[in-house]
Amino acid sequence: MRLRVATLPDVPSLVALGEEFIKEAPNYKNRPYLAENAAKHFTNLVKGGGVVFLVEYKNQIIGGFVGRIGGDWFNNIKIAFDDVLYVKPEFRTSRAAYILIKAFISWARLMGASRIQCGTTTGVESDSCIRLYKHFGFTEYGTVLDLELKA
Repeated sequence: MRLRVATLPDVPSLVALGEEFIKEAPNYKNRPYLAENAAKHFTNLVKGGGVVFLVEYKNQIIGGFVGRIGGDWFNNIKIAFDDVLYVKPEFRTSRAAYILIKAFISWARLMGASRIQCGTTTGVESDSCIRLYKHFGFTEYGTVLDLELKA
């Protein structure tokens, strides 16, 4: 298993991996997936707007962590946020997610962040994801509530 930072030639693979993620996630699978929007987002992150870490196995991308730096609305501190952590189902018992989270924590430190905030809103193995984040010292706060507004 190999960790690396995504580059521009990876964007099409990231778009495809993102589509796999959306199709699997109960909370997202009924939302439209616009490949061109995903490509723009990944391109922006790869060009310095954030970071995309990839884990490969036998030269195939098996998972990724997408994140960026932001902040609170009420102060000037830097906070590293996750956009998505995804590992293909057949590799979820491997160390892929562990490697990705560890890399994101290191990146956040290098970027001068004073906090990291990650969550799980997908409905895909949320309990396992929370346990893994807690292993790294994350504290669980709050709940995300979602309401679909139909026209």
